[in-house]
Amino acid sequence: MSRFNRVGAPTGATPNCRSRLKALLLALIITGPAIAGTSIHRTSGAEPPSLDPTLGSGSMAAPMLSDMVEGLVGRGPSRKPEPACAESWTVSPDGLTWTFRLRPGLQWSDGTPLTAEDFVYSYRRLLDPASAAANAGLFLALRNARGIVQKQLPPDALGVRAADPRTVVMELEYPVPYFLQILANTQAAPVPRHVIEKLGRDWTRPGSLVSNGPYVLAERVPQSYVKLVKNPRYRDAKSVRIDEVYWHPTQDLGAAFRRFRAGEMDVVLNVAPDDLGWIRENQPEALHTGPIHATYLLVLNVARKPLDDVRVRRALSLAIDRDAIANQLLKTGVRPAWSFVSPGIGGYPGLATAEEALPAAKRVAEARRLLDEAGYGPDNPLTLPLVYDTQEENRKIMVAIGAMWQAVGVRAEISNVEFGALLGALRTRNYAVVRSSTFSLYDDPMAFLQQFGSQSPTNWAGWSNPRYDQLLMQSNSAPETAADGVTRTRLLQDAETLLGAEQPVIPIYYYQGKALVAPRVKGWWDGAIGTPPSRFLSVE
Repeated sequence: MSRFNRVGAPTGATPNCRSRLKALLLALIITGPAIAGTSIHRTSGAEPPSLDPTLGSGSMAAPMLSDMVEGLVGRGPSRKPEPACAESWTVSPDGLTWTFRLRPGLQWSDGTPLTAEDFVYSYRRLLDPASAAANAGLFLALRNARGIVQKQLPPDALGVRAADPRTVVMELEYPVPYFLQILANTQAAPVPRHVIEKLGRDWTRPGSLVSNGPYVLAERVPQSYVKLVKNPRYRDAKSVRIDEVYWHPTQDLGAAFRRFRAGEMDVVLNVAPDDLGWIRENQPEALHTGPIHATYLLVLNVARKPLDDVRVRRALSLAIDRDAIANQLLKTGVRPAWSFVSPGIGGYPGLATAEEALPAAKRVAEARRLLDEAGYGPDNPLTLPLVYDTQEENRKIMVAIGAMWQAVGVRAEISNVEFGALLGALRTRNYAVVRSSTFSLYDDPMAFLQQFGSQSPTNWAGWSNPRYDQLLMQSNSAPETAADGVTRTRLLQDAETLLGAEQPVIPIYYYQGKALVAPRVKGWWDGAIGTPPSRFLSVE
């Protein structure tokens, strides 16, 4: 048996043989990526709850899913909706009928033809209450969608049909100026009926998951990594330059940073505040910062006493010093948030609040007054469970909020759980106060405000207000300029004002992106919504 030296040549090889081996090794070094294939390692915030596009939602699943699935339209470097499975589309003059023409020859990753009927099935499945899709609320403008969600109509009543194998027709109940942006999300991607009906929920397992995007699922090791490999049947496979994508669910930001420094990670989507100083001094070229359209917040269960009392909810909000959290505790560039919608999204100016203008001492005094009026004080102290998902940054914020509530006589029972458990508590409303966040799925203020519509499946707080629903509905057909002042922006601001007055959620800060991207990664772009799908990237 031959023994090998450090460069891999057998120790008994002849000089001529060693020369040929050295030449081969040199060729591998020069052309390695082309011969051996390329890979990229990226982090996500936590283990995704599902890799089913219909069910997977939020910032944990969407980045991975954007590598595996593709809808009628998608987002690329332009950050705007662009043709994907659909090569073109038309809109009726009244804005109620959208007709999409599919590209010829579309296939699922198993070689099965992908047709317009697959989109019809997928949208019916998305709105079917039996699916319990968290983001079904995005699509309530489709004809009969509300009736289906409310179990008054069957899923096949949905206003989506196949005019022929390459034509998808969608009918809306009212005009939606941001409809294309909604369709660019992963929830709007098709799912394979022929696989789901055969395997049921097991269809998302490695070896079973069939998709239509640039990558397919190869391996999944829970709490470790998700491995994707290039899909040769993708409609534009020749443009995909990275062969393998590894997604690493990572809630420990310090560990993710250490792995980046060690060269084990190419992209890290979040950085602990304590590490930012070192990065700015030693690796500034890797740090990508900028505002993103997302809000860090607390959700209050308004069906649970004493949170059914708006005075208690407002007192809890007033007691929190957002400036101290953003500028003294975190110091990462995040902006204090007194209103829910991220300013600037879709040109929305945001909303100034009276509470924001008050000195901190006056806010605390008003919080005490409201609690006293609601019957809470030294003789009847208020204790509330406060739950957050495990992460050091979250822990620091929750401890700070607990201290601020203590100052007005409220005791917070703080506990942490894994992200999946937190999401389960939200969905079942088995909580009092829970840390959450809203990441915009499209570039319009409705991406935030629709979450708390009465029929929205993501209305975790259980809050409902008919006037709020009416304002959102009116905003869809209102102009941006009007002589009577009833503009779309004004209606949205009125809705946000109402949400803030009743306080089912407590905004804390607006996010600031702080990603680490290795210099070898090319094609990266910074945006306020989402992260670049891997198919647009390359690695050196």
